[in-house]
Amino acid sequence: MKSFKWYFHPIFIFTFSLVALITSLFVYIRSYLQVSDSIRVFVEKNKVDASQFLQTDTWITILIISILVAIILAGTIIIFVYYQKIIQLYRMQQNFINGFTHELKTPIASIRLFLDTFKKHELSREDQLKYIDYMIRDAERLSANVGQILNLGRIEDRSFNLNNSRVEAYDLTNDFLEKNPHLFESTVITIKKIDHVDYYCTIDIALMEMVIMNIMTNAIRYNDSNRPSIRIEFRSLGKKMTISFIDNGMGIKKSELRNIFKKFYQIGKTSKGSGLGLYLSSQILKLQKGSISVESQGAGLGSTFIITLPRELE
Repeated sequence: MKSFKWYFHPIFIFTFSLVALITSLFVYIRSYLQVSDSIRVFVEKNKVDASQFLQTDTWITILIISILVAIILAGTIIIFVYYQKIIQLYRMQQNFINGFTHELKTPIASIRLFLDTFKKHELSREDQLKYIDYMIRDAERLSANVGQILNLGRIEDRSFNLNNSRVEAYDLTNDFLEKNPHLFESTVITIKKIDHVDYYCTIDIALMEMVIMNIMTNAIRYNDSNRPSIRIEFRSLGKKMTISFIDNGMGIKKSELRNIFKKFYQIGKTSKGSGLGLYLSSQILKLQKGSISVESQGAGLGSTFIITLPRELE
C-alpha cells in the first residue's frame, strides 16, 4: 500500500478534481454545441418551422453553466486553502509544543542535577552558594517561560491591564542589561545614542523588558559565530523614536521576513524556543502604540530588529 499513498495526497486529489471538473465542462459545452448545430441544419434542410422546437439561447445557457462551475471551483479552492492553513497551523503548534517542552525540560533537568549533587555530596558553603545561584537562574528561566504564556493569553483576551509609567528608554535598557549580566555573559553588547537627546516614553516597564529579553535571547540563540554581538542603537525621529538591535547571527531569508512575527512560527525544523517570543513582542508593542520590524540581507548576514515607539518631547 505504501507505493499508492500518493493517490490520497490532498494536492493530488484537488488537482485531479479540478481537471475532471474542467474536462466535464468542456465535454458538455462541446456536445451541446454539436446538438444545436445538428438541430439548426435539420431545420434548414427540411424547412421546418423553428418555433416547433424548444427555443434556447445557447450562449446564455453556456454562460450560466460557466458561472455555476466557476462558483464550484472557487468553493473548492477556498476549501483547499483552508485545509492547507489548518495543516500549517497544526505543524506550527507541534513545533511550539516541542520547543516549549524543551524550554521547560532543560532548566528542570538542571535544577534536578544540582539537587542530586546537594544530596549526595558534602559541599563547602562557597560551592553551595554557587549552585544555589545556578538554580535561581533556572527557576527564573522557568518563571519567564510560564509568564510569557500567561501574558500572551491575557493580551489576546484583551484582559491585560497596562501599568504604564514615564521612563527614559535608554536608561531602562541599560539598567536591564546591568541587572541581568548572567544572561549575556559570552555576548559583546554595545549600546549608544545616535542623537544626543532624551528618549522619554510612556510604557509598561515589565512588558518592555520582556520585549528586550525576547529580541536579545533570539539574537544569541540563533547565532553560530564564535562570539555573539549585539549593537543597540537609539535614534530620534521627532515625535517617534527607534531602538535597533543589530546582531551578527544567522540572519533571515527574505522569504521568511514576512512570517517572522506570526504566532508559533519558527524558521525551519528547530527545537529552539517556543515560536512565541517575537509574536508576543509585536502584540505588546501594539498595546504601547508602537511596532516592531525586522531587516536582514539573508542567511548568515545577521539581523536588525527595530522597535518604534512614540517619543515624548520635553
